[in-house]
This record gives sequence, C-alpha cells and structure tokens, in this order.
Amino acid sequence: MGKNRRAEQALKDKSVSMSELNRVSLGVSGKTKLKKAKGQQKGKLLRTDQAYGSGRVVEYRLGRRRRLFQITTFCPQALGPGPTNLYLIEDDALILVDTGLSTNMAKELFYFWHNNQSMPAEIEALPDDYSEQELFSAIKLTGRDIKEIDYIFLTHGHIDHYFLGRKIVELSGTKVVAHVSDSDNISNPWTLVKFLFDRWPMFMAMGMPRSKLHERLKESNIAEIDFSLHVDIPLVVDGSVNFQGIQPDSLFIRHFPGHSPGSIAIIVRSDENEEAFMLCGDTLLYPITPHPDDLVAYLRTLRKMRGLDNISLVLPAHGKAIINFQQRINTLERHHRYRLKLTYEACKTPRSIWQIATLPKYFDVYVDPNKFNPLAGQEAMVHAELLQLAGGLRRSHVDGAVHYFQNSGESFEEVYDRVQKIITDEHSTLLLRR
Repeated sequence: MGKNRRAEQALKDKSVSMSELNRVSLGVSGKTKLKKAKGQQKGKLLRTDQAYGSGRVVEYRLGRRRRLFQITTFCPQALGPGPTNLYLIEDDALILVDTGLSTNMAKELFYFWHNNQSMPAEIEALPDDYSEQELFSAIKLTGRDIKEIDYIFLTHGHIDHYFLGRKIVELSGTKVVAHVSDSDNISNPWTLVKFLFDRWPMFMAMGMPRSKLHERLKESNIAEIDFSLHVDIPLVVDGSVNFQGIQPDSLFIRHFPGHSPGSIAIIVRSDENEEAFMLCGDTLLYPITPHPDDLVAYLRTLRKMRGLDNISLVLPAHGKAIINFQQRINTLERHHRYRLKLTYEACKTPRSIWQIATLPKYFDVYVDPNKFNPLAGQEAMVHAELLQLAGGLRRSHVDGAVHYFQNSGESFEEVYDRVQKIITDEHSTLLLRR
C-alpha cells in the first residue's frame, strides 16, 4: 500500500495510534524522507521589504495550482521580535496563517507599555491602518482578495499573531482555527489585563523593579479594549487537516507547546510530496531565540521536532527562514544548556531571579536592572524553575516579597543529567503544577 493510502487508512481507522499516524503521514521514520528540492528554498520575491522591515511578499510553489506565500507585516521592535511573517496557503480553500497586529493597536500598546515615552516620529506618522494596507495589498499581489479567505489558522495565542483577525473576519466571514490550549487566551476580551493581574505577584517575587503599569491600567483605555478573537474550530489532536476545501494529506498540524501552551506547527506538503514546508510560529526563530513560557515543554518540543526528518524549509513568524532546522534545534538546545549553567552557577550564593537576569552577559543585550522587563525576568525564571525541578536549586529564603535561590553545590553536569531525564520522561511531571 502506498504511503498516502496508508495515511488515509490511518485516519479512518480509529484503532491506529497517533504515533503511527505521524509516522505514516509526516515521515517521522527514516524510511519516509522527502526529497529536498533546494530550488524552492529561496522562493520567488514578489515585493521587497519596505522602510520598516516589513511589506515583503515571497511565493513558494506547491504544485501546478497550489501556492504558499510569505507576507511580512509591520510590528515595532519595541513590542517584541519585530515584523510578523504571515502565510497564505492556496489550496482549494484559501488559508491565512496568523494575522499580525493592527498599527493603531501597536501604537496603543507602545504608549501603555513604555509609560508614554516618545515613539519614533516615523512610526508615529504611520497611518493607523498601515499593517492592514500591507496585508491587503500583499494578498492582492498574489491575485487573491481578502474576502476570499476561508480559514485563519493561528500558530499561537499572542496578540501580534491574531489581533488583525477581527478585521479579516468582518470582511470575509472566515473561520478561525486555533489549538484548544490557547483558545481561552485568544477569546478573552481582557487577555492583557488578565496577564498583568496573574503575573504581577510573580514579577514582584522575582525582585523586578516596580512598574507603574498597574497604576496606568486605571488611567489608560487598555482595560476597556476588547482583545478577543472568536475561535470557531479548536484543534485537539495532531494529524491531517480534513476541512472542506483542503486536499487530503496536504496539511498537517503538530502541537508543539513551550512558547505558549497551544503553539502549533503547520506542515504543508507539495503536490508530489517532494517538499514539506513547516510554518512554526514562534517555536523556532532565526537569528533570535524564542522566549519559552514553559522550558520543560519547550525542550520536549525540540526533542520531538528532531523526528521530522522530511522538512525542506522552516518558515517562522519572525525573522529569517531556516534551511537546516535540525542544526537550528542543536543551536537552541545548546543555548538553553548554557543558560541553565549560567543560572546554576550564579546561585552559588543566594540570588533573586531578577539578580540572575541582570547579570553581565546573561543576555546578549544589556538588561537595565532599574527598568521593568518582564521578558528578561520570565526567561531567567523558566531556567531557574527547571533547575529547581531537577533538585539543582532550592529557595533559600524570602526577603519581603522577593524569593532567593541557592544551588545544591553539585557539579552542573550532575544536575544537567537529571534535567535530561525530566525532558526525556514526559510522565515524570504530569502531577506537578509548574
């Protein structure tokens, strides 16, 4: 029986395990590698980057009738990793992967997050619908129209990936698809306020300098803004997407948590199975490294990704395409091992999470110890959390609201061996609330 027919049979046969489905459908075993057509890796440039590093449109051919487009839309560096890469998949149905962030909301968030400091004049002068113009004109450049979009697939539930979806749904009536583990965040009108409310005690326990964000919630209209996007179709299992208008065995979903609980990758196959593209959201990025929300889950995801040996090109939501994704996984694993070591060695004497995060060379860029920086604090926290789980760190004391940690005195290699066992054995943490 051919591979495609076996995949189809696997989908019909409820007794077939998901691991078997993935092996058949995605070529996880070494016996089902796809050919790598390197001529397609660069794609065809339809429009170059504009003034703000966005506006680019690249076309990849999936067959005689099917195409994949990368569309880069505006998002200021001050709000995250910069311009957002969206993807338009042309099947019998038209699918948009992620939507980006509207420019007016980017400005609102900038002022809120940065305490009304001056925004660069050239960004302030942008039309409030600049991101929309980029996206709509890019889709027109492909020969399609925004009103033709049948489905929006969200790689994860962060606002720079879904907020513009409200406008698209209004224009096209499209169905929104997201993993069930992120759908509560996406569908919550007060998701930003909830984030601050839930995380604020943790930020203070890290020893992070106090911010006026809490006070500004009362003064700003941010708390009144509806950030929600209704999710029509929650994803709950991995495998082939069998929606109306999508060819069988052409699109596959993999749940890859870590950057967020419901992060997914969308694997897009060419007509002749000569190539597979992986649209990975923020799970893999280049040249920057993603921020894990859960380092245990993230390192397990990297381990699972190693089984995908048929991917010819990885297309992330920010930054550059990744040609050799196995090499990129190696780099990311080394990166987190190094940061675990820095965290462990920093705690020879008791340190707070914020003291760790602001150590010289802990990050590639300077982190001002006097400025509120939740991304830096979260990055140090998830590494300390994993070391604590492995018995390498313990909370030595609490001073006021601030928690301090000290290492176990063992060699880092001994602790890292236990870290590896935690990552390898997924059952070991099922009853632990991390």
